[in-house]
Amino acid sequence: MSAHASSAAATWRVGGTEIACLVDGGGRFGADVFPSADDETRAARLAAAGLEAIDTVYNAYLLRHDDGGIDLVDTGCGTAFGDAGGALAGQLAAFGIAPAQVNRLIMTHLHGDHAGGGTRDGAAVFPEAELVLHAAELPRWQGVDAPGGRLLAAMAGRIRTVADGEDLGRDLRSWHLPGHTPGHMGLRFGEDLVLVADILHSEAMQLPDPACASRYDDDAATATRTRLAALEEIVTRGLLWSGSHMLGPGKFARLTRDAGGYRRIAP
Repeated sequence: MSAHASSAAATWRVGGTEIACLVDGGGRFGADVFPSADDETRAARLAAAGLEAIDTVYNAYLLRHDDGGIDLVDTGCGTAFGDAGGALAGQLAAFGIAPAQVNRLIMTHLHGDHAGGGTRDGAAVFPEAELVLHAAELPRWQGVDAPGGRLLAAMAGRIRTVADGEDLGRDLRSWHLPGHTPGHMGLRFGEDLVLVADILHSEAMQLPDPACASRYDDDAATATRTRLAALEEIVTRGLLWSGSHMLGPGKFARLTRDAGGYRRIAP
């Protein structure tokens, strides 16, 4: 495995697949996003991370396989959040990839910052792609007037649902991480790299105290159990990981235990 720069995106190679983290845009979370953290705690955690506010970005992942296949993990928010997103098309173009070349959209879940870039004016942005998502996510969004529901409608007839641990080919497997949404899932690449999607919305707020839940979670208790188990697996096994809201240029990292929580370290 190796890390290198390509088209200004952080990339990592696992076996026959290059994974590129593409940043669709970003913004700031309000203090109310983490209701269990009081003002003093929030300020201390942000200061320790070198932040002035709860900054975030919207990461998606381009998977370029040596056999010629192209997958996209999430689509960013597109225009769903106004000027906060919409950079994904340019990021793909920098890799020389047109929307029609994407074979699969593998969706971690269907919140707007992940699904909003998948449609434009009601039509599918990626016209040849199959939509892959966890089976529990489908009923959560079918018929809902939101980016996720609109993506399902635009890609009707090209949807494949999967279960936890399902083989997606090319040494890639699904990883069900419920709580944020019912079908929220990550991905496992071989035996070393995992994408964890939204188990963390802010490393600064949640790594020091993984019990700190986000108000965006459908089921905060389940999401917290999921986060605790996933982070413990990552640190115990020494896994490389990346998350959908991971800040900074180093989009692939490892974890170490730190004062009852965790801390990101370089790979």
